[in-house]
Amino acid sequence: MNDEMLQQLERRAMACLPDEARRRRGPYAVFECFQQIPCNPCRTSCPFGAVLPMADLCETPQIDYDRCVGCGVCLSVCPGLAAFVIDETFSDEESLVKIPYEYAPLPQGGQEVDGVDRLGETVCRVRVEAVKTFGNRTSVLSLAVPKPFTHRVRGIRISPREQLITEGGEAGGGESIVCRCEDVTEEELRAALGEGLDSLKQLKLHTRVSMGPCQGKTCIALVMRELSAANGRPVGELRGPKYRLPIQPIQISAFLDKPEK
Repeated sequence: MNDEMLQQLERRAMACLPDEARRRRGPYAVFECFQQIPCNPCRTSCPFGAVLPMADLCETPQIDYDRCVGCGVCLSVCPGLAAFVIDETFSDEESLVKIPYEYAPLPQGGQEVDGVDRLGETVCRVRVEAVKTFGNRTSVLSLAVPKPFTHRVRGIRISPREQLITEGGEAGGGESIVCRCEDVTEEELRAALGEGLDSLKQLKLHTRVSMGPCQGKTCIALVMRELSAANGRPVGELRGPKYRLPIQPIQISAFLDKPEK
């Protein structure tokens, strides 16, 4: 992914925000969900009915910001890790940005870490205000982010990239899921890279990574970074994925012969 693609993602994300008056009233949820796939946990989990009804399961979610209070329940259930909560009233200098986080080890409250953008590139230093782990083992981090970077920070990195590559996945004491749709682990991905696979296409055919319902929304950035580390080349020089129009699901009855009148 190059700078142009990142700018396109950021423009689409900014279009998801509520108006300025609502943003001044307190915390609000935002869904950076750009692909039409069959998914609605945000709708069914919202205790305030702030996610509008969907006529089609593949519709991207829309929020009624008069009902949304920024509770963050949607963050813990979104399979694409595309839900966030933002509070621009946190302080004069910082916004509070809540992000879903599924890596080990978890940071601690008060810890300063690197805030990263949607492609995993470092943006600024952020401070972890709180960590809350839900029953499905998804944790939500509350980050104090300098106001100029409020709408750019969408993740964190605790250790330098070189240290993470050296340490591997040992810190968590178990397998780390990279592709949630196809249950591809970090260990499987690195084993495939160790066998000499050196392209996204080869990894997809070998492991099925990014071939699930979300079409790689969650895992592509992780896979490209692992490819970059294994090949010693910047991500921008690697051949990225080709995105195709999503296929809309239809009812089984459409395949059946209609009775003659």
